[in-house]
Amino acid sequence: MNRNLKLLAAGALTALALAVLPALASAEEYEAHCEGAAVCTGEITSAAISLRDDGGNVITCTLGGTTNFPTGTTTATATLHLTECREHVTFFTFKCNSPGAAAGTITTANLIYHFINLEHGGTTPGVKFTNISLTFECTGFSKKTVTGSLVGLIETASCNTAVTTHDFFFDESGTGIQKYMQLTTTGTKTDLIVSNDAGGAYTTAAIHTTWTVHWDHPAKITC
Repeated sequence: MNRNLKLLAAGALTALALAVLPALASAEEYEAHCEGAAVCTGEITSAAISLRDDGGNVITCTLGGTTNFPTGTTTATATLHLTECREHVTFFTFKCNSPGAAAGTITTANLIYHFINLEHGGTTPGVKFTNISLTFECTGFSKKTVTGSLVGLIETASCNTAVTTHDFFFDESGTGIQKYMQLTTTGTKTDLIVSNDAGGAYTTAAIHTTWTVHWDHPAKITC
C-alpha cells in the first residue's frame, strides 16, 4: 500500500473510531434533561430501607432526602437522611447512628450517581451510586463503614418522556448480594463492602428499598 493510501486508511479508521466512541458511551450512560429549568431538584419521600450483609445481619431505617441534576448531564447528586435506624442482630434491636449524630440517625454527604442502562442490547434506565463511604455505629457494637457502588433500577421509567416522579428500586439476589451489579449486564461487577472498624472480617452487603423522587420540574431520561 502506498503512502497516500495508508494515510487515507488511517484517516478512515480514526473517523470510524470517533463515530463509535460516543455510541459506546451512550449505551452505558443516559443523559437526563430538566424541562423548564437549568437544574431539576427532587425530594425523596419517606421509604423503608434495609441493609443486609452476607452473614444475614440487618439494619433497617426510614429514608428521606434530596437530589438534583443539571439538565443535559448523566450525573446527579443526592443527600440521604435516615431515621429510626436499628440493628436486627440482637434481641434488643439497638439504635444505630452516624458518629456524633442523634441515636437512630444516619446522614450522608453528597452522593454521586449516574443515569445508566441496565440492559445489554436494550434500554432499561437505572442508577449507579459510586464512591460510597458511610460510617455508622450501633449501641454495643463497633463502628462499621460501608463502601463501594450501588446499582438500582428506575421502575416504570419511560425513555424520552418527561415525568414528575421516578421510583428508584434496589434489591438483592441473595443474602447480602445486590440484584443489579453491572452496566448493561456486561460491565465490571460492583458491590457494597462492609468493614468492621474494630478489625473484624469484611462482608458484602445489599440494599433493599424503593424510594420515590418528586421533581420540581418534569425530568426526562434520554435513552
